[in-house]
Amino acid sequence: MEKQTTKKQSSWEAKTTKEKWKFVLSIILWVVGIAALFIVLFGRQIWGSGYDLFGDSENGFVAIGKWFSDNANNFIISACIIIGIGMLSKILQLIVKAIGKKSNKGKTVSSLIASIIKWVGIIAIILCVLGAWGTDVATLLASLGIVTLILGLGAQSFISDVIAGLNIVFEYEYHVGDIVVIDDYRGTIDEIGLTATKIKDASGNIKTIKNSQISTVVNLSNCPSLAVCKICIDYDENLERVEKLIEDNASEIKKSITGAMDAPKYVGVSSLADCGMELKIVCHCKEENRFQAERDMNKAYAQLFFKNNVDYPYNQLVISSRLITHPQDAANPEQFKQILSNLAENKEQPKK
Repeated sequence: MEKQTTKKQSSWEAKTTKEKWKFVLSIILWVVGIAALFIVLFGRQIWGSGYDLFGDSENGFVAIGKWFSDNANNFIISACIIIGIGMLSKILQLIVKAIGKKSNKGKTVSSLIASIIKWVGIIAIILCVLGAWGTDVATLLASLGIVTLILGLGAQSFISDVIAGLNIVFEYEYHVGDIVVIDDYRGTIDEIGLTATKIKDASGNIKTIKNSQISTVVNLSNCPSLAVCKICIDYDENLERVEKLIEDNASEIKKSITGAMDAPKYVGVSSLADCGMELKIVCHCKEENRFQAERDMNKAYAQLFFKNNVDYPYNQLVISSRLITHPQDAANPEQFKQILSNLAENKEQPKK
């Protein structure tokens, strides 16, 4: 049997169309923002003294253009701080995520660390920019006790999200890549952030849930899942023959089931339906393969039953009449024709 080699997707190819557009748009915004900043600061040097974007000083008021000119150094320093810390933060996030790619646990921890780096970078940018504009950052930090109290009262939800996020990571409730059911929403953990968890469903839709709002979690990836196949046979079929047929072909059918961990096991008659006996067959597999495994089992056992002439139940139309005194009367063609003829005559007679 020839070995099939699958080409590993690059990080760009793995992105969805929405994610690609978001990345391109962010690059465009960065370029436009930097270009606009250079135009404002260095317009006169580029286009000469005739260039005046905001106007000159008049009537004793300092025009916006002159204010920009007087504070050009502050703008340049602020821009360098934002770009430098922003790029450093992004590079560190990429490095951390690359290190944690080897396992789901590593992905989870790296996702949280990347989120922390992002928030630390934002705070560092704010403090450094304030310092560049002459703000006494030391005094500001010393007064953070009162500010923290005020923010604590107003940002209780944010703090709850952060604490819940740390609890999720260190309690190992779930990891990035696990399939979970969170409050009746089933999907794969795409990202665990400091304040929120992102879940991707089978259609590729991503739902963001605040960490503090997660009340119940069922981690379907912790243990092997059970793929279930329910298939009906006719009441006239020999049940012992069908059961032996299922057991004899279990090891062969396993080869056609995606992600099967063991051979399918016949567990018995699950119900006695109106039209036939429902047989139940189960097989262990990973949660990500469960639905495909069930489809494969349905196909395999349907083909097995067709090949061995196992009678299937089918929808039936039952006509009842007072003229039928015994079920065998309906099976007698001549008797059945007579019943239909009598019914037709009774219908044609006008009611008195």
